[in-house]
Amino acid sequence: MSQQPQRIVITREDIERLVEERNSLASLLDVVRQNLALITQSINELKSAKDMLTLMSKGEVQDTYAGVGGGVFIKASLTQGERVLVSVGANFVIEMDVSHAIGYIDDRIKELEDLRSKLDAQSADITKKISDIDNFLLYISTAIRQQQTGQ
Repeated sequence: MSQQPQRIVITREDIERLVEERNSLASLLDVVRQNLALITQSINELKSAKDMLTLMSKGEVQDTYAGVGGGVFIKASLTQGERVLVSVGANFVIEMDVSHAIGYIDDRIKELEDLRSKLDAQSADITKKISDIDNFLLYISTAIRQQQTGQ
């Protein structure tokens, strides 16, 4: 007995659902990538702040310019034992000594790097799902063309 090839029935609605799922995944991927860009920017800003605090606390930099908002900067210097204000979110700041501020920044960087790793994994997973759907839709398209040409 020869074995008949299996027929798979795919309806127009099935294809439309796949296309909708692909489009939803593409939108989700855009959001994940935007979040990754924001997290990377935040990490870079925190690293710059940490580097400047470290240099100033060691006396390697005597003064710098600090932004006060609206593109306005003032000259700032750090004296031994001086405390700094650190934003902790929700428009709250805490006054702490420089070493604690650097430790807080390190913790924040670690949290953001962990989050970035999770989002990178999520991005890779979504990209694979999109690729799988694209490949399946291409397979369906090729099979339909072959059927129409009688091959």
